[in-house]
Amino acid sequence: MPNRLKRSWQHAEPDPVEPGTKPLKHGLLISFTLPTIVLGVMHGPEGLIQGVYAEHAGISLGSLALALLLTKVFDAVTYPLIGSLSDRTYARTGSRRSWLIAGTALSVVGIWFLLRPPGDVDVWYFGIWMAVTYLGWKIIEIPLQAWSYVLTSDYKQRARVQGWRGMGQVFGQLLFFLIPLLAMQVGVSDTTELNFDSLGLAAIICVVALPLASLVLILRVPNRDPLLPPQIAEPGTRMRWRELWASIRTNPPLLRLLAAFLPVNLLTGMSGGLVYLYMDTYLGLGAQLPAILGIALLTAILGIPIWTALSGRFERHRVWAVALVLGGLACASLALVSPGHASAAICFMLYPVVTLVLAGTVAVYTMSADIVDYGRLHTGRDHGGLYGSMFAFLQKSLQGVSAAIGLALVGAFGFDATSATQTMSAVIGIKIGFALAPALGLLAAAAIIWNYPLNRAKVSEIQIKLAARDAAEAAAEPLTGTPSIATDATTPADALGPRADDTKQTDS
Repeated sequence: MPNRLKRSWQHAEPDPVEPGTKPLKHGLLISFTLPTIVLGVMHGPEGLIQGVYAEHAGISLGSLALALLLTKVFDAVTYPLIGSLSDRTYARTGSRRSWLIAGTALSVVGIWFLLRPPGDVDVWYFGIWMAVTYLGWKIIEIPLQAWSYVLTSDYKQRARVQGWRGMGQVFGQLLFFLIPLLAMQVGVSDTTELNFDSLGLAAIICVVALPLASLVLILRVPNRDPLLPPQIAEPGTRMRWRELWASIRTNPPLLRLLAAFLPVNLLTGMSGGLVYLYMDTYLGLGAQLPAILGIALLTAILGIPIWTALSGRFERHRVWAVALVLGGLACASLALVSPGHASAAICFMLYPVVTLVLAGTVAVYTMSADIVDYGRLHTGRDHGGLYGSMFAFLQKSLQGVSAAIGLALVGAFGFDATSATQTMSAVIGIKIGFALAPALGLLAAAAIIWNYPLNRAKVSEIQIKLAARDAAEAAAEPLTGTPSIATDATTPADALGPRADDTKQTDS
């Protein structure tokens, strides 16, 4: 192994200065993750819902693709707008809780109507309530992501926070795929297939669970790590769009990470939007599909702590690059599956492998927390909401657009969602959209991220400079007697764990 490559995988020495170093308590991590678990349940049918509407409501694939695209038209504006506005709220009040409340309310309304359509449902109904649901998700998830950045500034603990959030998301999706079985057990549905009966039960569960989970987070989780300096904006301070654009343009690690994240989400989103049509309609595995996806999510849950541990021990970007290469190879192999007796067994083996290695994407959100520190060092402002909104846009909105592109692609190749047999052209189209194009996207992303500039040594250097600057600013400020926003009225400061001067660290 070349020396340079070997060094990149060696366990780095402890950082000389680690501001805010402390082990986060499990109770706090659980409380912070609860809304993410419920959101995972809500996102469960996201790549499948258009297939259900096509098969059970008779809406054409072209109409569904157009509706999905229309719901995404304004995302390029609304994502950074929500991110920057939540940053302003945080700078003014020291909290993002109001956004969590508003996003929870809108999400439960949207998901209720989306998953419980009337008998005469049409594409307008689908498009309207999909748009409402997506807006609710944006309002809750972007501030929640930014909130996760300020729970700690420690290299390993940041990986822990994002690992818990990643596991929560996937665990929620796993719970969603158990709902068809639950629906049959309670007499709501007579099959384990994903249909409007089981989706209706999922809506009831989400409408009850999300407000309760959000309430627990609000009551138990502090606004930030008490050891981090407050980022209060001066009265009358306004964030200008030119300023926001400069904070993006002058952040090279952010641009590199976004460039790698783009093909991953663009092409795997296409695959996710076609999984129902590929496995149910093309391969004829409708009865086995919930079990296949459930097992795949279970392997992702198992993979997240593995990739999280590797991200804390080695260079995060190299860990993610290896995961991308493995994912590309596994995804490409799915193109070899054809209808037949062995198709179910092959999908039970291959698809979980894909989700296992794609769970390595959890490293991206730990890397994005480091990017926020880089930006704060160079701009003096916390742009966690803005930066988090950009990654959320690529993962949530762009995947929705690519799912619509996938539907349009297979429709152009002649794929018929209502037919059990397909033409050769249709088979080629769905294999390209579901397996081959996503594989190329993953391999391209691995090449882009391999030489990512913000390595562990650079992160340590940024932490040291931030700590020195914050200490100097704190020493220069006169004592005003104004209470700090760092102390949360509802949560004791020791909820985060021992103080920074404790020498003993614990890892999950």
